[in-house]
Amino acid sequence: MKSALSYIFSFIISLLLIFSLIGSVGCITAGNFATKKNLLELAEINDLNSVAYKELNKYFTEKYAETGIPADVYMSSLSEDYLGQVIEDKINYGFTVLETGDAVYSGIPANADLDKNITSFFENYASETGYNISDENDPYYSKLATAKKQASAAIEEYCDVFKFNALVKHGIIQKLKPLYAKLPIITIICLGVSAFLILLLLVCNFKRIRDSVYWIATAAVSAGVLGCIPCVYLLNTDYFSAFTIKQAQIYTAYTSSMKNFTQNILITCIGLIISAIVLYAVYSVFSAMSRKDRESASKKENSSAESA
Repeated sequence: MKSALSYIFSFIISLLLIFSLIGSVGCITAGNFATKKNLLELAEINDLNSVAYKELNKYFTEKYAETGIPADVYMSSLSEDYLGQVIEDKINYGFTVLETGDAVYSGIPANADLDKNITSFFENYASETGYNISDENDPYYSKLATAKKQASAAIEEYCDVFKFNALVKHGIIQKLKPLYAKLPIITIICLGVSAFLILLLLVCNFKRIRDSVYWIATAAVSAGVLGCIPCVYLLNTDYFSAFTIKQAQIYTAYTSSMKNFTQNILITCIGLIISAIVLYAVYSVFSAMSRKDRESASKKENSSAESA
């Protein structure tokens, strides 16, 4: 009867352990992924500054028909390094809002060459067309300021590869802030619950420690397999590549991030499965040793009986 109760309790506890391990994997992976350093590395690995440069060139070329300003006026003053700095600033801005709630953005880094190019284009255009600038209130200055503002806005938009501006504008980051702040605590809780459940398994099977090893291994392999199945499906079907995002730099940023997150979960789950295999091996050794002890004890009993 006691053995049956021990089995039932062990089964229930191991089921709970499966979910606590899955929760631990999710929290640990999310904590490692949702960092400023990780997103900056993803931006660098995927060469997002180069992608943003090409997209901006395409944008300014298409806008020529509307503004009459050649793309080269803008692009000759932009470098991939400069755009990389803007991308970094936008990522820093996103995490500032996520960590502190401060949604104030000071704007893209100053670019004297860009201002100079736009100003020179307007001056040359006014000279070529014979336009006389009357005073400081002349519409010329308003159009010049608008052109500079629109150029800065376009650069900011195309370098905001993770769309932090939109996420802040719609209040999504602000809603995630409390959860992000509590993520370390939630991770500790999940790990603590897992450790407590493992301790309960040891208590339930304190006379047969090898059985505790078996239940822990079973929970670990179950959690690992349950985590691996969706990850393998998403990666093998290249699921994220089917997303329809027009701007290449944003598409690359989001799809690569999702793939990276999924791969990290998969790696952690594989680690759980490997740990389970090791525990099964330990269980097998303990079982073999116990079987030998029983056989040895049985032989001694038979020898004693024959002697009597």
